[in-house]
Amino acid sequence: MGNLAPSASQRWHKWVEDHPVGGLAVIGVIATQLGTYFGYVFPAVGLPTLPWPMYNGALALGINGPSWGSYFNADFTIAGTNAGWLFFSGQALHFVNGIVFAMLFGIFAHKQIPAKGHVAKGLIYGIIMTIISAGLLVPYAYVAEQGYGLFLFDGPDGWKLPAGILIWHLIYGAMIGLLYQPKNSD
Repeated sequence: MGNLAPSASQRWHKWVEDHPVGGLAVIGVIATQLGTYFGYVFPAVGLPTLPWPMYNGALALGINGPSWGSYFNADFTIAGTNAGWLFFSGQALHFVNGIVFAMLFGIFAHKQIPAKGHVAKGLIYGIIMTIISAGLLVPYAYVAEQGYGLFLFDGPDGWKLPAGILIWHLIYGAMIGLLYQPKNSD
C-alpha cells in the first residue's frame, strides 16, 4: 500500500491556494532572496556583482551613484552614511519590491502571459522586468547621468551588466513560476 500523504509540493501549493496574498508575499521573499544571492556571486562566472540592497539603499537615502561604486570606505561609510544602515534600508526596499512584483505576477500577469506552463510564464515575466530594469530603472535612477545609455551597453562592463540583470530576473521569474501554480490555469 502506497503512502497517501500529500507531497511537500502538494502541501505548498494548497497553502498558497488557501492564502493567496500571504502566499504571493512569501513567494516574493523567496524569489527575491534567491536572485539576490546569485547577484552577489555573479563575479564567479565573469559578470558584475548586482548588490541591489546597496543600490536601493543609496537611491532611497539620496546618495549619488559614483560615491557608492566601491560599496563603502575604510570607515564603513558611503558618502558619510553608515554602510549597515544603507544595506538594511535598501534590503527592506528590495524585499518590498520583490513582494509587490510577485503579487502583480499572481494577480495580473500570470493570467495574461500566453505561455504554456507556470515556469515559462515566470521566465517571460522576468524578461519583461529586465526590460524595465535595464532599459529605464538602472540607467536613469541608479546610475543617472553617468553615460551608461539605454539598456546599459555603454557602461564599463559592456554586455555583462545587462546580461547579469537578465539572469537575475530570470532566476526571480523562474522561482515565482515554480512556486505559484494556481489551479485551473496553465
